[in-house]
Amino acid sequence: MRVSILTSESSVQRSLRRFKPEKHIKRLKLRNRSTLPFLTQMQRPFPKLLLDTTVYIDELQGRLPRDVEISLRLAELWHSTVTEAELTTLAGLLDASNQSARQAIQQVLLSIERRPPHRVLNPDRDVWREAGILSGLLARRQGYGKAEQRRLLNDALIFLSAAKHGCSVLTRNITDFDLLMQVAPTGNAVFYDRS
Repeated sequence: MRVSILTSESSVQRSLRRFKPEKHIKRLKLRNRSTLPFLTQMQRPFPKLLLDTTVYIDELQGRLPRDVEISLRLAELWHSTVTEAELTTLAGLLDASNQSARQAIQQVLLSIERRPPHRVLNPDRDVWREAGILSGLLARRQGYGKAEQRRLLNDALIFLSAAKHGCSVLTRNITDFDLLMQVAPTGNAVFYDRS
């Protein structure tokens, strides 16, 4: 039992050395949009894309830009259990006795069921640990409240899962993912604007 504790502590220490939270003091500024990678400006072949929850929401609402839809047909797409959890919260939040709410829940569940199981990433223990450090570091640095901290933890889980598996996150959430890329430059995100 003592050996596993030492191994766990060693892993945490490696993560802390990697992110150096003690050196992150000043609030980060968002970078100019012109310096960020946008899907519409990229040439084929596209990188492997791990889809953020914003992509599913925009698709379900019919607000995903046409050029992004076309690009998605040409890319290798990956999915995350984190986005499944974020999307399925609707099943609990919406009033299922309402017909339009039932339809929305059904659409969400169908979109999740269509995900190929071999293309779904599940954050492992290392990703969870590092996402906790990274989201805490950014929440402190940016002065985020509890709700923002929880949202940022999910984004960090998606971001670090993508990095671990050689994917870029496709998202319209420029704020959180720009900050994540600044603090953990080994990860990458590609952005789009909603139509």
